[in-house]
Amino acid sequence: MIQPLSNTWRTRLSTQLSSPYREPIVVGLLSLIIGVIGGVGAIIFRDLIHIFYTVFHGGHFELSPLRALIPAVGLTIVGFITHYFAREVKGHGVPQILESLALRGGKVRPRVAFFGILAPAITIGAGGSVGREGPIALIGGAFGSIVGQALRLSDKYTSLLLACGSAAGIAATFNAPIAGGFFGLEVILGSYSMGAIMPVFLSAVTGATVFDAIMGSQPPLQTAPFHVMHPIALLFMIILGAIAGFLGLAYSRGLTWIEDVLHSWQAPFWVKTSVGGLAVGALGLAFPQVLGVGYASIHAALSGQLAIGLLLILFLFKYMATLITVGSGGSGGVFAPSLFLGSMVGGVFGEGLQKLVPGLIPHPQIYAIAGMGAIFAAAAQAPFVAITILLEVTGDYQLTPVVMAACVTAYVVHGVVSRDSMYTVKLTRRGIRILSGNEVRPTERIQVRTAMEPLQISLTAADTVENAFHTLSIARDHEVIVTSAEGRLAGVLSLSDLREKLDLGDLTAPITDLLPASTPTVHPDQNLEDALRLFSLHEVDLLPVVDERTGQVEGVLTQRDVVRSYNASTLHSTTLSARIRQVQRELSEPGQLTSVRLTSQSQAVDKTLAELHFPRGVVVVSIEREGEVVVPNGQTRLQAGDGVLLFILPVSITEQVLRIFRAY
Repeated sequence: MIQPLSNTWRTRLSTQLSSPYREPIVVGLLSLIIGVIGGVGAIIFRDLIHIFYTVFHGGHFELSPLRALIPAVGLTIVGFITHYFAREVKGHGVPQILESLALRGGKVRPRVAFFGILAPAITIGAGGSVGREGPIALIGGAFGSIVGQALRLSDKYTSLLLACGSAAGIAATFNAPIAGGFFGLEVILGSYSMGAIMPVFLSAVTGATVFDAIMGSQPPLQTAPFHVMHPIALLFMIILGAIAGFLGLAYSRGLTWIEDVLHSWQAPFWVKTSVGGLAVGALGLAFPQVLGVGYASIHAALSGQLAIGLLLILFLFKYMATLITVGSGGSGGVFAPSLFLGSMVGGVFGEGLQKLVPGLIPHPQIYAIAGMGAIFAAAAQAPFVAITILLEVTGDYQLTPVVMAACVTAYVVHGVVSRDSMYTVKLTRRGIRILSGNEVRPTERIQVRTAMEPLQISLTAADTVENAFHTLSIARDHEVIVTSAEGRLAGVLSLSDLREKLDLGDLTAPITDLLPASTPTVHPDQNLEDALRLFSLHEVDLLPVVDERTGQVEGVLTQRDVVRSYNASTLHSTTLSARIRQVQRELSEPGQLTSVRLTSQSQAVDKTLAELHFPRGVVVVSIEREGEVVVPNGQTRLQAGDGVLLFILPVSITEQVLRIFRAY
């Protein structure tokens, strides 16, 4: 439990923050303190990794079969930590931060600061294929949140200090203050608001300065200076960026897929961690380069020391090792593995180009450098972070044009297919919506299939004017959908289309000739933002919903449906947040999120949420059903296979709540 300041100090602090002149000073001082903590935390974290590496490996490598057991031992220890002490440190760190911002106003349990250092250090020290950046972002963010909670600051300032801590940790770990600041803004806050830029960057600079003063200031991946010799290199970088965009998508989707596979495996957590650790250890026996963070192999790729065949093999093995480490219950970041994967892909691309057009590619290593940032820019949907961190960790700003070309292209390619990053995709599937700044509209997150209504009244192309008028009169609508005998769309008929025939008294004429030449339609998988554009562009009040493959009319979407669905989504988000904040205030704890998958034997199946009688501090956040997110209410009836996301407070009742969902 965090002990807050006295009421007198709290009143004084609130007074300072309410002043437009003193608020920047107070926030600036707090961000400086958070920056120092983040820098020191990065040093402690690095030292702990070295200690655990020495404990597990004895300070040297020996490629004996017994070495395959080390990752299994490390992951199993981490599994016990995350299962019994701090579930938040399981995984790669950043989603937990975004989750706390979305649902708890930036509040993180204090124990996360301790176990957030311990669990990833064990994972990496034992050879788990993860990085340092996710955990240090969580560690720094946890300390920032603790300061905000201790000072009883509002959610606004607690969230800001959490972002400051994350930025400081990233800046210190990579000796990259600019990239650290962009990480706090672009990835954590998802916004470049003026009130956040100063404190976040101040914390990042402070964290990097503290780290440099103690550990030295040399770039972690310093390379020889390169000069781009030919303008055609930019075109090649765009091609590399497109390839990296699809590979970044495979990386983010792979992380989600492996978690789903292992989550559905009905086995104790220690079995999953042991099997996963053995698999990682087996990969490491064949290629030790894929174990741990892998900076040595990245540097070798950037220096052109690895052959194309080895680059490809290391890419494949690192991809598998990272997915297994994270999916089986390890604790560590996915940032550094994406740099590893990118350097291997870029190295293959550059070496291949040099063999094809040697005169145009004097330095194939440039493509390995650009590939590092491109895959991360795609998978994290954070191009500014990728560009700046790449330039800072290599120390070569002459590469700015080519790096920008590759990273921006990769970002766009991934974004066209999926707006969710490797940090947000799992949260989105659980019903937690992370909006990246003001440019993202809520209607982009709602599919047409969730808003449309079934087709209850329609006409066929063979119907007469009299039948059409009668149908519209009964329905009291101005428009009706007309289908063919096979159920495909023929058009949309309105009362204005019928007026001329009615005036002439030609009631037996077929309505076929009255239908427009073309009719705007939407598909069930499109979003409401697309539908709103069609409503505005064609000035219609009704859109037929047509299956893209079969051409069958599946329903109808009106402007009323769009407004109703938007209001329902907004109301759920607002009510959910209010309920969670209320129980947090009552019990003075941040709480935690827990997910459970229902089997056919679960005693909760076929019962409504109201019938389950949850304790006071339990909030059902969302229900995942067959890939879709169901907005829950008291009458929602649970089904086998449902994934239920719960907010539980206090944490001590978690086991009691989970018993409600277990088998008879």
